[in-house]
Amino acid sequence: MSVRSDPHRTLSTRQGDLTVVGHAHGPAAPERAVVLVHGVGSSARAYATVRERLVAHGAVHAVDLPGFGASPHLRRDVTVPEHAAAVAQYVREHVLDAGLPPPVVVGHSMGAQVVGQLLADHPDAAGAGVLIGPTSEPGTRTIARQAVRLAVDAVGEPPSTIGVLLVDALVRCSVPYYLGQLRHVVGHHLEEVLPRASAPVLVVRGARDPVAPPAWVAQLAACAPSGEQRTVRGRHHAMDTDPGGIARIVLDAWHAADRDRL
Repeated sequence: MSVRSDPHRTLSTRQGDLTVVGHAHGPAAPERAVVLVHGVGSSARAYATVRERLVAHGAVHAVDLPGFGASPHLRRDVTVPEHAAAVAQYVREHVLDAGLPPPVVVGHSMGAQVVGQLLADHPDAAGAGVLIGPTSEPGTRTIARQAVRLAVDAVGEPPSTIGVLLVDALVRCSVPYYLGQLRHVVGHHLEEVLPRASAPVLVVRGARDPVAPPAWVAQLAACAPSGEQRTVRGRHHAMDTDPGGIARIVLDAWHAADRDRL
């Protein structure tokens, strides 16, 4: 039986002076939802290929964090906990208030830090978390170290991935804001946050990702009370190189959230 899908809907949530813009797709009467959170300098467009593989299974909300993508530009810096609180409010307004259970929340790169913080600070807003390519393990927390890793990764990424990222970082997001956000990437300690996450957590890396080394992924999975680690094909932007693998992990996270609610 074919699944009838809603057309694309643009939603938004305001939390103080911060706005999260969501791009929602999926069945007309979904039973569950996933919320996709991009990394620094990126936007909801980072998940376009994964979204296509998930819309038959539930409502898919790809969000633009405050100051990124289609969200309004900001005149001030925003911390990781502030991003997490804004996404949690989006979830309450557009997922929980729609009668759906807490969603799987997926974060890539800096988005993994935002989702980890959300899992710890706002447990009502997520049934499970998926952290793809988490950044900035101990010993690498400088902008220079992270920039070198990202440059190494860019050499092997598809040109289309780099093109979208450059437009999002240099055109859709102001450069001063982007540089300010990098300071939060290197200043945030995800390993100190995840022990407070009560929901299941799947920590994921591309097999050739130079930004998220295997030992870091293993450490994060081990420090979450209900954590697992997974590996998919590709590099840091595994959503583009192995969208099917990422989609299967989201389905596994949905099942883990269902078990956790029983």
